[in-house]
Amino acid sequence: ALTHDTHTFNMSYEIAYSVAEDGPQPVSRTYQYRKVMKPMLERKRRARINRCLDELKELMVSALQSEGENVAKLEKADILELTVRHLHKLRRQRRLSLNPTVDVDRFRAGFTHAANEVSRCLASIPGVDVRLGTQLMTHLGHRLNEMQRAAAGTETPPASPPSPALSTV
Repeated sequence: ALTHDTHTFNMSYEIAYSVAEDGPQPVSRTYQYRKVMKPMLERKRRARINRCLDELKELMVSALQSEGENVAKLEKADILELTVRHLHKLRRQRRLSLNPTVDVDRFRAGFTHAANEVSRCLASIPGVDVRLGTQLMTHLGHRLNEMQRAAAGTETPPASPPSPALSTV
């Protein structure tokens, strides 16, 4: 049976001893550190978990009340289950809302914006060959027209073949 006793050495240094049948034995600093720090770290960890659970509870209560559900007192497990269920529901809604038409419209808007930026840059840079700028803008215009025809369901071949120099654009 070991018991622990602390003696002060030179008024500023503590040494812990474990008292056994054969006399006092010094206890390692690691043991002392663990004995003090482990419970303190565990308390901090639990406090963090509880803070996060409280925040989740607030978020879930407001989300569920906005959906018309009445939420009474929630236990920790209930909070976690409701959160997981709500996240699955949001994921399903996001998957359903992915609309190819919307994606095509966004792409077309981005392409148009990029083509306008290219046009603006070509106009503002001195010394750019006008023929090159015209070819590039014609190529971008043809691609935009193809996208619009494809979106309308009237896919037809392009009016003129793309320039070989611009086929990588």
